[in-house]
Amino acid sequence: MMPNAHGSAHGGIKSARPGVKRTTAMRLRMGVLGVTVATMFVIFPNVGPPVRASEATDQIRAAIDQMYRLVATGSTAETREAVRKAADRMFDWAAMAEGALGQHWRERTRDERAEFVRLFRDVFERAYLSKIQLADAERFAYPGRHDRGDHTVVRTQITTNNGTVIPVNYRAQMTEGRTWRVYDLDVSGVSLVGNYRTQFSTIIGRSSYPELVNRLKALREQHSGVRSATTPRST
Repeated sequence: MMPNAHGSAHGGIKSARPGVKRTTAMRLRMGVLGVTVATMFVIFPNVGPPVRASEATDQIRAAIDQMYRLVATGSTAETREAVRKAADRMFDWAAMAEGALGQHWRERTRDERAEFVRLFRDVFERAYLSKIQLADAERFAYPGRHDRGDHTVVRTQITTNNGTVIPVNYRAQMTEGRTWRVYDLDVSGVSLVGNYRTQFSTIIGRSSYPELVNRLKALREQHSGVRSATTPRST
């Protein structure tokens, strides 16, 4: 009997055929990979399937396009309500309000935070929607995006009706339900949330937090076309 390459004819352990060895090795590698993946889901239970790089842009673009189309149809009570609902789906108001209040957020009670989120949403939303009317929806562009894990920056370019080009970057993060929501906007390189934070901090420093709340309520009433002198303040 001819000895094999490993001397199995001399009483050694017979080695498996090359094909069998490869199959066995592959099974071992797959087994290790399966255990590794399973361990990842035990340690990181929130890890889900990979997100398409364009998913954030798709979601935010759909919301923006919907708002522009609605605004273009005219200003009616029904249209304004539909636009606000689209904005509510796109913006993470709680994250934006917390960022705008900065260090003073930690000092607020649960009820105060809820009230502030509502006030900030109303003021920011009306200001944002009023700017939409100044843009030419036909020349709204999406130059690109910058992704970093569950955060992304969707770059847009707005052309106003008089031809002025303004870069607007939407900073978004993934929230529950794998939905991308905006937590800040950069307009020509200036953070809107950061700008609000500077203004709010100045008001609180010179006066008080209640004074900031009163000013936001007055601004909300002004945007609503209601004179604060004749309308009770609401939260």
